[in-house]
Amino acid sequence: MKIFTIIKEDSKRIPNKNFVDVNGHPLWWHLLSELDGLDVNVNTDSQIFIKQLEESNLKSVRVIKRHQKHIDWENDKSIDSSPVEDMLFDFCETLDKSEIIVLTHITSPFLKKQTIFDAVDMLQKDQNSKSIHSVHKIQDFVWVKKENEISPVNFQTDRVQQTQDLSPIFVSKGAFFIAKAGDILDQRKRLPEPLIFFSLDHVQSVEIDNLEDLDFARILKGEL
Repeated sequence: MKIFTIIKEDSKRIPNKNFVDVNGHPLWWHLLSELDGLDVNVNTDSQIFIKQLEESNLKSVRVIKRHQKHIDWENDKSIDSSPVEDMLFDFCETLDKSEIIVLTHITSPFLKKQTIFDAVDMLQKDQNSKSIHSVHKIQDFVWVKKENEISPVNFQTDRVQQTQDLSPIFVSKGAFFIAKAGDILDQRKRLPEPLIFFSLDHVQSVEIDNLEDLDFARILKGEL
């Protein structure tokens, strides 16, 4: 099993997000320290990260220098997609097709190592699926708004329903995307199909996307 993640210096919503202090450590440190001891591979062009990694006590993190084509891709404002999948494909090309790949994001600072083990075990026991993805299950009244139209997603408006009777909604989380290298390359996607879900608890599903998330993470880290 190989862990693959990506660290860049800039961020649109939170300046230098990957390096902001979260209870005495940069954001990236929280997930990578939890995964220390595993085969962790970080695709990066960040000298800040490399310097901080060298100063840390983490021993199992391997740095992969980012290809220029991916740097150009990220800097090209005419392209509205991320090069993450292409980076993943390049990584998989260097491995045996049977290797299990865990694509994760350091913006999931509460993800536990054991959770990854449990997800891999679930995937290996499911003979019909090729990938497993982290989600957060919501069983509540959910609406969708498209332009000026608002409509219910999982309930009826003409009667009062109980939450336990509602169809659950599964929110995609970037904590992990797990599949074999060969399946990723064959389908050219990070989640080859058919796929299954792995539901995260409330804490592990926290992702740092904005300043409110960052404040919440600091509170949680202080209490855990």
